[in-house]
Amino acid sequence: MTDKSSSAASAPPSKEDVVTEFRRRSIIEAARRVFGERGFEQATVEAIAEASAVAKGTVYLYYPSKQAIYEATFAAGMAELGRLILERVEQAATAREAIQAFVAVRAEYFQQHPDFFRIYVAEFARQVAASGTLRGASQQALDRQTRALKKVIARAVASGEIRPVDAGAAALAVFDMSKGLVARHLLIGSKASASRDIEFLTDLIWTGLQPARGQKK
Repeated sequence: MTDKSSSAASAPPSKEDVVTEFRRRSIIEAARRVFGERGFEQATVEAIAEASAVAKGTVYLYYPSKQAIYEATFAAGMAELGRLILERVEQAATAREAIQAFVAVRAEYFQQHPDFFRIYVAEFARQVAASGTLRGASQQALDRQTRALKKVIARAVASGEIRPVDAGAAALAVFDMSKGLVARHLLIGSKASASRDIEFLTDLIWTGLQPARGQKK
């Protein structure tokens, strides 16, 4: 007997589903540009609708407010970044390669999406200024991004490949340093080679994690 729930789950998406997904993606991509260029306060639903080539009323069919669009835009970018980090870190053959992959993915993603980086910086700064810490989805996204690297570092500590460190604190430190690298390129306008900076930062981090001379590996 056929399992109805399995059949429903494997059924191809309807034309309406495809159109809905396309519209949502178009609106989010347009919103990323508008929020990135203008900031939340100066951005308008009208500007987002114009950038996504749909009527303002159509935007409201998918998102009830500018705040809802902003939250969906931020969540979509963080989810995509988290997925890319997880893939690359898990593919790395060594702990050093995993650290380099983590730094490289973040640098590459934000270089490809500078508008989202401005949203990212503004949102993290807003939350910290308002409450002194990250909250809700932002904290969850940070945890997702660093979880895979934390596991790699913990295994390297256990094997003696790197010195005894708090794996979670080390992963967060790599996160912070990678953010600084991206900011230097995108906000300050550094002309240095991004690939060389990624390699340099990886070497710096890896050197700091190495066992002290004479310490058992």
